[in-house]
Formats: sequence, C-alpha cells, structure tokens
Amino acid sequence: MTIGDLFKTRQSIYYKKMSKYLKYVLNDHFVILLLFLGGATGLAYQNYLEAVEYNALVPRLLLLIVIGLTVFSGSIRTLVEPADAVFLLPKEKAFDKVMKKNLIYSLIFHSFYTLLIGVLAAPLLSAIGHMESNGLVFWLLTLVCWKVIHGIHAYYSLKQHRSERGRTIRLIIGSVSIVGIMVSLFISVITGFLISVVTLGLFFLFVFQYSQSDSWNWETLIETEQRRIQKIYSIINLFIETPYSKHKVKRLKFMDFLYTLPVLDRNTEMYFLSRMFVRNYNFSGLYLRLLLIGSVVIYFSENWIINSLISILFLYLIGFQLIPLRQTFKKTVYFNLYPNTDTDKIKTIQKLILLLLTGGSIIYSISFVNSGILAFMRLLLLNGIFSLFFTYIYMPRRLKK
Repeated sequence: MTIGDLFKTRQSIYYKKMSKYLKYVLNDHFVILLLFLGGATGLAYQNYLEAVEYNALVPRLLLLIVIGLTVFSGSIRTLVEPADAVFLLPKEKAFDKVMKKNLIYSLIFHSFYTLLIGVLAAPLLSAIGHMESNGLVFWLLTLVCWKVIHGIHAYYSLKQHRSERGRTIRLIIGSVSIVGIMVSLFISVITGFLISVVTLGLFFLFVFQYSQSDSWNWETLIETEQRRIQKIYSIINLFIETPYSKHKVKRLKFMDFLYTLPVLDRNTEMYFLSRMFVRNYNFSGLYLRLLLIGSVVIYFSENWIINSLISILFLYLIGFQLIPLRQTFKKTVYFNLYPNTDTDKIKTIQKLILLLLTGGSIIYSISFVNSGILAFMRLLLLNGIFSLFFTYIYMPRRLKK
C-alpha cells in the first residue's frame, strides 16, 4: 500500500465518522431553528441596510472584525496520526504529494465560506457607497486571495524551520493582511485587490520555491491535526456523546465568588456541576458566544416580534445544548456511588439550566431596552415564561430518553 492509498483509506473512514455524527447534530429541531434564525437575521440585516448612513464608519469597522476573523481562522486537514512520526518519516518525499493535495482541499473548503461571507458583506458596502456593482468580483477575489495566503502560511508553519524565521513570517503576513483588508474597506476595493494578488504571488514563490527543501515538523503536524479533530468533536459532543472528545479543564479563580451564592453551594451535586460548567470551555464558551451573538442581533433589530423569536430561539439553543451536562454525572464514578437518585440529579441539572436561562433572558431583554421600558418588560416576561416551560416541561422528558 502506498502513502496515497493509506491517506485515501483514512479519508474514507473520516467521512464515515463525520456523516455518522452529523445526522444527530443536524436533527429536525436544530434545522428548523437555524431556518428561523436565518430568516430573522436576514430581515434584521435588510432593515439595517435601509437605515445605514452613507459613508458610515461603524459598518466598515464591523466588517474589518468579521473579515479578519474569517481570514485568520481555519487550518489544514492532514489526517496525520501520532504513529506517522515513526513509520512515515523515511517516506517524507512521498508525503509531500499527500500534503499538497491536503492543502488544495483545505483551500477550496475555506474559500467557499469566505466567498459566502464576502457575498453577505457586499450589500453593506454598497449601502454605504463604498463599492459599485462592478466591484463585487474584485472584492470576492480579494477575500479569496487573503484566505489562500493564510492557508499557504498554515502549510508553511507545519515545516521545520527556525523559530525566529517563523515568527518573522507570521508577523509580516499578519500585518500585510490587516493593512490590505483595511485598504479594501476604507480606501479602494481595486487597490486592496492588487495588494492581495502581489502578496499572494510573492509568498507563493517563497514557500514553494525557496522553502521547498524544508523537512516536515512531525510534532507540529500531529498537534495541529489533534487540535482540529478535538474542535470538531467538542461541537458534536454538545449534541451526542462521542468517545473521541477530550475536555480540558482550568481553574478559574476569578469566578470563585459565584460559589458563595447559596443556590450554588446548597448541595454537593449543584456545586460540582456548576464548577464543571465554568471550567469546561465547551459549555461555558458556548453559553457566552450564544449570549453575545443573540444580544448583538437583538440590539440592531427594532421589531418586537422578531426580537421575541430570536431571544426564544437562542434560549432554546442554550438550553438544548446544555442538556449533555447530564453525562458528567454518568462519567464521574463518585456520583455512581453517591446515594442520590437519578431524579435528584435531573433536578440539579434543571436548577442550573434555569439559572443560566434566566441570566440569558435578562441580558437579551437589556439588549432591547433602547426600544423603551415597556418593550423591555414584555420581552423579559416572555423569556421568563419560556425558560420555565423549557426547564420544567420540555427538559424532563428529554432527560428521561
């Protein structure tokens, strides 16, 4: 079996695993929620485009953040395993061909969602008078060029070279990228396109011409692939338990004041579950992200019906994706020996999720306070009713399945 055949087999196994778990992630309820959320966000975006001022500065700053996050995100899918550092080391030249194929695949995949972000951002650029219709092609090509540059940089960073050299290249690429994106957003789309094309050509020659002889850093290859896989499984693990997800926990001392509250320090299970929630970023990070995204969407929308739907949808997403907290009791041997019944554990999970949904209800309602105190109170009441319904009617049935 050649190295190419080996990685084709791994790719087939990888796709089978992903398709197996994705059918649980993209279930009917979640898809319907995404459709409602997409429709509500689209309507709010359309209203914002109609109200945005000509030559406004704030939309450009927001786009700079969004485009920057899009361009700098992502890594190369390599499917490298820890044992490859020993068994594939003598076949490093043949491995080069495999890595180039992985690079092309990753660039195509990342360019697809970069183009999607670019298409969504184009109406905003047109609304503020920064881009004409004939500039759309240059805008999209600019984003693809920057994404390809950072894909090639990710490829280059997997090779063996001096740390000083790697830091210098990373600093140069990062600085030029930010400057180029700012030129596209604040000065001229065509000028930004020319900067991106020149940067892409020079960096392409540097990596594939002058650094072709550099050997692979197998430790970096393995660590990068492991991190990529863990990110995927950490998301999947919010919907269904997988044997591949590894959670890292960290002691967050600045959050210790929360455990002085009687509601969290009342019993052993609540204390343990709340500690685990805060320290495990898969749960606490998800909660904070949904709070932030939902608050921003509600803040920019002035329609009470739309904001009500958005807040309920986000509260449902928070509650639904925190239901796997129950797995912590099953995985912890102490609670298998602990004399409390399964009903007591379900009640503990209910209390914690109700607290989190209550906090989310308050934050979402505060985001709508610019429409008046009456709108704030109505949204808070609606969110409170939904939180009680989700916690005491929907969730017990879900936990018993």
